Amino acid sequence: MRAYILPHPPIAVPEVGGDETTRIEATERSFAAAAKDIADYDPETIVIISPHSVMYSDAFYIAKGSGGEGNLARFNAPKPSVYYRYDTELCDELVSLCDEYNIPVAYSEEGSSVVDHGAVVPLYYVNREYGVKDRAPYMIVRISPSLLPDSVLYDMGYVIERAIAHVGRRAVIIASGDLSHKLKSDGPYGFIEEGPLFDIAVTDVMKSGRLEDFTKIDKNVNDLSANCGYPGFVMLAGALQDYKITPDFLSYEGPFGVGYGCCIFGCENWYVRLAKASLEKHIKGRDKLSEDEKAEYPDFIKKERAGVLVCIKKGGRLRGCIGTITASYDNTFEETCSLAVSAGTSDPRFPAVTEKELPELVYTVDVMGLPEKATRDELDVRKYGVIVSSGFRRGLLLPNLEGVDTVEEQLSISRQKGGIGPDEDIEIERFLVERHT
Repeated sequence: MRAYILPHPPIAVPEVGGDETTRIEATERSFAAAAKDIADYDPETIVIISPHSVMYSDAFYIAKGSGGEGNLARFNAPKPSVYYRYDTELCDELVSLCDEYNIPVAYSEEGSSVVDHGAVVPLYYVNREYGVKDRAPYMIVRISPSLLPDSVLYDMGYVIERAIAHVGRRAVIIASGDLSHKLKSDGPYGFIEEGPLFDIAVTDVMKSGRLEDFTKIDKNVNDLSANCGYPGFVMLAGALQDYKITPDFLSYEGPFGVGYGCCIFGCENWYVRLAKASLEKHIKGRDKLSEDEKAEYPDFIKKERAGVLVCIKKGGRLRGCIGTITASYDNTFEETCSLAVSAGTSDPRFPAVTEKELPELVYTVDVMGLPEKATRDELDVRKYGVIVSSGFRRGLLLPNLEGVDTVEEQLSISRQKGGIGPDEDIEIERFLVERHT
């Protein structure tokens, strides 16, 4: 996954700003760099957190419907106008998880067809990189932050990332937000000393990559700075808590009295990093990770206990895949280490991976939720994996697999994998999967 903090000054769009865009050249260059980074990653979906759509004090707003059109007509630039398809599957999963985590959300198809400028401005540069004329080649999910406490903002970010993982979407997240609006006495909002202090604190966090430190910024400074980005930044921090973050701070400037900060966050999933490191250590004859290397990984991966499936591909083709339905080790750290080595060396369908192949391998790690009994009506091929049992025979199939579009197909394949005939009675279990890519 990739993530970004970007501002949204309409003046940065040449059709709005004209010659004035030369006063924010650093921001323009940063927009272009972020857009190229996004286009190179080529996401299926861009999740954009914007404070300028519908915003509630006590709930997060999610734009639903088939899609929406975005332009800057209110800033005297009706063109370009671009149509964006909404990722309805991801939206539905996000709403479902919010309900499960007791996070308040509001959504409506009515009025959601207008894409606000908090999304349009950063996406303008993305579209320019893609050469878009009137229809974006990617889908979007638009989310508005709320005025709920930081802890809820952080949890909402985590739920966004989990929804992306459950659906298996190749996605990027943009937290769109300007910094303080009170940087200059001749600016539109005047000057207050807390304005520059807030911007220094925020950009320091961006540069460090320790995004959880956003919540450590002095509350008084935050409140007085008149910024619009902070809630979205905390949500982004929550979304990236399972990742090793490498920041690429691009620029900061505020010539009009409003702060514009731009940063790219490279996000390496901890599970994928662990699988890769474990197999490479083993293949190169250095056995297991050292204690110093283990110390780099966060506590959650060393405490949770679950079944894990590690799949390795080379050139888009399967190169090895081994997993467990339920936990075999005390934690997912050890589970992932062991299964990564097994997937690379002990899958009977393939020869063992060689050292020469290591740079070409791509890893996926699925962490299994606990199975629960279910009926056919309670299955969903996109959301739940399935286990079918008849006596001692069991067959398992992961969710959201290409070519498996119905529950009956899912059950039929699971029967075949377990050696269970089409007319034999079966017990059905379902489970959620957290996919790490």
